[in-house]
Amino acid sequence: MTFSLERLHESHDVRTFTCGERSGAIEIDRYLHEFAIVEQAAGLASVWLALDKTSTLAPCIVGYFALSPTSVRLSPALQDLLPLRVSYAQVGGYLLGRLGVSVRYQGSDWGSTLVAAAIAKANQLREGGGGAFLAVDPKNDRLAHWYDELQFGFLALDPTGKSRRRVLKLG
Repeated sequence: MTFSLERLHESHDVRTFTCGERSGAIEIDRYLHEFAIVEQAAGLASVWLALDKTSTLAPCIVGYFALSPTSVRLSPALQDLLPLRVSYAQVGGYLLGRLGVSVRYQGSDWGSTLVAAAIAKANQLREGGGGAFLAVDPKNDRLAHWYDELQFGFLALDPTGKSRRRVLKLG
């Protein structure tokens, strides 16, 4: 199935979207239902919906992700990702803050597809306004391992494992 990627707007009916009963799903659903459009309007995030337009009714939300500008303290691991040496204390990029797949589409690799779409969107944003990396902050060790297994090249910033933050060089 192909999907279209659209920026969230008021006309999208997000009320029926649900990730199911998994751990953390309620927070993912609640963000889209209550906070996404408000945060986007405030300039805090850009929320993107993957829509299945093959539905005979209104387009169905397959999943979504949110991107926000962020900065990360320059560490040796992050410096190694950059093509030149910089003397900044922090480096700008984007945070993949929320990502959810509808329970109807789970089990079909849509999570990986949405991460790939988020990487592509962050690269587009980079062209217009800079940003050296895409960061993710997995909520638990299972999700951190999932990002590591995706083969996109996410790198753990903290070799001690105290922080789960992962970064991916853009460009």
